[in-house]
Amino acid sequence: MSRRLSFSLGAALATAVTLAAAPAQAAWSDTQQAPTGFFVPTDAQKYQDPPYWRHADQDWGWTHTAYGGSITTATLNISAFDVDLSSGEIDNVYAYDDGVATLLGHLDGSNDTYSFTTFNLGANFYNDIAAGLQVWVDIDTANAGWQLTLAKSTLAIDGAQLPPPDPGVPEPATWAMMLGGFGLIGGTMRSRRAKVRFAG
Repeated sequence: MSRRLSFSLGAALATAVTLAAAPAQAAWSDTQQAPTGFFVPTDAQKYQDPPYWRHADQDWGWTHTAYGGSITTATLNISAFDVDLSSGEIDNVYAYDDGVATLLGHLDGSNDTYSFTTFNLGANFYNDIAAGLQVWVDIDTANAGWQLTLAKSTLAIDGAQLPPPDPGVPEPATWAMMLGGFGLIGGTMRSRRAKVRFAG
């Protein structure tokens, strides 16, 4: 009886982990962050110049993972530190539409904080998302002496949840898988203890 109960608990836990890792809707996200390129790995390095605290002559781009599913809505979400719009800082963001750099707008963050700026991507970008969306940031567009630190970039399909904007924080799905993994280890250990009892 204990063996069956232990197996049932393990199976239920495995099902719960699968459901936690795979959202109920057909949502999908891809986050580019450290150690990719010049995304800052930790908050302590945000003012490290070079390479993370970047100037007007240090513009930078990256490519998101290709997505093969269907798309109803898509957003590009870029987390940056110290976007001081009130003082005139402008950092323009471009995505490539059939190979042409297309202006999405500018980062709209806050001074001395990490925050996401969200750009809605029209259907014209869906084929580019399927191939791996290319993104480019024109840092300090007006060449006015501003610097910028980038934490991460998340491409979210059909309402996928965004990770925290700070650097070095796992995505929600990663947390779910880690917690689920710990649960499975616990279930396995309980199962082994039950087997030991029956062996004696």
